[in-house]
Amino acid sequence: MAEIPVITITGSQKKEPKLFFTRVFCLRKEPPPLGLLIEFLKARGATPLLPTEINETLLNSWNWVGVEVGYDKDRTPIVLTCLRKGGAQDDVFQQDIAGLLNFVEAHRELDNWRVADQLHACRFFIATILDKNDITDEGYDFNGWVLQFFQENCDGMVQIDGQGFYNGEGELIFEMPPLDDDPETAAPTPSPQPS
Repeated sequence: MAEIPVITITGSQKKEPKLFFTRVFCLRKEPPPLGLLIEFLKARGATPLLPTEINETLLNSWNWVGVEVGYDKDRTPIVLTCLRKGGAQDDVFQQDIAGLLNFVEAHRELDNWRVADQLHACRFFIATILDKNDITDEGYDFNGWVLQFFQENCDGMVQIDGQGFYNGEGELIFEMPPLDDDPETAAPTPSPQPS
């Protein structure tokens, strides 16, 4: 019988992506153009990195669907998507809203009516997808500014997977169960940013 060769891989190995979602459920009719988000991020001292095919026309369009926005050239970019009620991804929009509404309404407590009302009235939501295995504190801050932009400019309410829904002051108003038992994967909670 032939021996099976053992190959040793040296150097650091990338972990398989562990995706983490944050969302802002918005009441405004349409999302602002991406260019306004980019200017907001720059005003916070960030340097947003966009794919080369993103031009001025795309940055000024309100009808965008998704884009990767980097915060560090050596890290996985954050995927930013916009799902509109009645839009091309309406089935995903409806499924996500219905799933969250079912959970919120089944666990209704004193202030949870605000969350249910926001979800019922939502016209679009912004979802950010992060790779927990390849994000830094700088990336969490960057994502927090993205959430803050849509929360402030689109009458939005932030929801973070494994944490819950937050009001405009950064206070948790509806808690959701953790995603897993790994304490290292818990993302930091949003903190109110001075305007």
